[in-house]
Amino acid sequence: MKPFKLTIPQLSPLNYIKTKARTLPIYKCYVNENWKENGMANVVVIRQHINGKFTFGGYLVDLFALGTKDTFFNFNQPQSVIDDLLSRQKFIEIEYNLAHNIIFGGNNYAKEHNFKIHKDFEAVSKYILELNDEKIPYIEVEFGKNGKPVLFQF
Repeated sequence: MKPFKLTIPQLSPLNYIKTKARTLPIYKCYVNENWKENGMANVVVIRQHINGKFTFGGYLVDLFALGTKDTFFNFNQPQSVIDDLLSRQKFIEIEYNLAHNIIFGGNNYAKEHNFKIHKDFEAVSKYILELNDEKIPYIEVEFGKNGKPVLFQF
């Protein structure tokens, strides 16, 4: 008789992020240093696994009108991937609460003005963030220019 072997199915990275990423502790958060001046915030939120690796989300937030214009995520990566990402521009470390307010505030502003945020935010990368509820302290972030949305075409 063969011994019984119990196997626990592994979650795909996508399903892990959707169901378990919020249980990982937040490690660090970053934003590009000139985010207020140029109206574009590149926000990185990093969570750490017990194995020492990281799952993180990147959020390109248009503060003037469109909210999250682009987003990505990466699952269970070593420190070298984080280092490479952060070497691409000048980032400053910020508290999670500010990162949260930049991202969700930008998205709320965009929705109020009938702009659609990036589809991958709702599909996946929002699950790297805490729920947008009263547990996260409100931090005032300016959206739009002089109280109105502004679009720039390049």
